[in-house]
Amino acid sequence: MFSPATRYVSSNGPYRMCSGPTTQGNRLLMSHLLPLILASASPRRRQIITALGLPVTSCIAPTDEDAAQQHYQGPIEGLAQWTAAHKALMTLTLPELANHLIITADTTVLLDDQILGKPRDKEHARALLLTLRGRWHRVVTGVVVCALVNGQLRMHGASCTTPVLMRSYSEEEITAYIDSGDPMDKAGAYGIQHAHFQPTERINGCYLNVVGLPLCTLTELLACFDVYPATTGCKGTACPWSEHCQR
Repeated sequence: MFSPATRYVSSNGPYRMCSGPTTQGNRLLMSHLLPLILASASPRRRQIITALGLPVTSCIAPTDEDAAQQHYQGPIEGLAQWTAAHKALMTLTLPELANHLIITADTTVLLDDQILGKPRDKEHARALLLTLRGRWHRVVTGVVVCALVNGQLRMHGASCTTPVLMRSYSEEEITAYIDSGDPMDKAGAYGIQHAHFQPTERINGCYLNVVGLPLCTLTELLACFDVYPATTGCKGTACPWSEHCQR
């Protein structure tokens, strides 16, 4: 954690960073504003992060996450954060991004002891939706923020878990939803925010976590680098970014 005395508000917006020595040694953390990069191909994450009011650009992490996950040997609850960390490290290998603050995220859908990934095809999407119908499951999003600071890697990560109850949608609704193409790039084969399908009956926790980027978790991680958006994360029972989000 950093001394409040080292914080300042930049001239180009509500973006604060540490320009003095950290409490973790006498070296300077950062002497200038590092550009923020969201390394994600997800249009949903790119849209969500704009709510922070920070100057963020985006890129695609240079990694095959499916292949990388074959090497993971930890508990299934940790897979999302592990994958987000892998994406972050791979993004930092790009020379043009070496002096950036990298943000990555990964979402997994867990049903009991199973990981429900993105559907391979329409039939797999149907099978996933039938498996989830009328049942509780967990959505876990791992978020990582990292940077090279004075040549050394600094990485902070956390995960957010939201229990979700799916409604008992019909076979016809499943078919129409699959035909829309929406489930094909989503873990568990559904998007909670889909206006017509509306697959969920109840959630206990962060709504934006289910969409793919819990801003409450992200703002806590950005604070580790003394970066603060115009609005803070979830406080009490109301999230400033979504009326659906409750903690």
